[in-house]
Amino acid sequence: MQRTVLRWVRILAGGTEVVTALLLVSVIGMNLAQVFFRYVLVDPISWSEETMRYATTWMVMLAAAPALLRREHMEVSLFDSVRSEALRRAVGMLVHLCVAGFCLLLMWKGFPAAIDNMRQVSPAIRVPMTLPYMAIPVGAVLILINTICMMVLPAEALASMEDGEGAP
Repeated sequence: MQRTVLRWVRILAGGTEVVTALLLVSVIGMNLAQVFFRYVLVDPISWSEETMRYATTWMVMLAAAPALLRREHMEVSLFDSVRSEALRRAVGMLVHLCVAGFCLLLMWKGFPAAIDNMRQVSPAIRVPMTLPYMAIPVGAVLILINTICMMVLPAEALASMEDGEGAP
């Protein structure tokens, strides 16, 4: 069972990283195109800034989940040098519970906020504002899944994710 869960977590992390990389490449491409059009052709692209903003929001929220598995987020390591293994585990579990609680809050408030903005459209690209708003709860769901896995799976099983072997 543990191997199956770990396999699915790796697949989810790898897929999320692929989508994030594609978003990053598209943002870079749009930014270069915007600079070219604005300063060389003197005819700026009207939709590029808004599109880059929404793509960056999605990119950040999606990338946060696999970064959590690899422990790449900033952390305060106040209790890492404590000799008591039980205290270190208890503090680690408390941190995971706080992250999970915050993710639940983002989902609880984020999904209704996204749905409530379905009739509003963005000014430049004319997409429903549900699309950019949905980045927050979707990212929270992915972070919550990874947090639960970090709470349930043993640290040794997740060690390969920290070493950068998170791709399927």
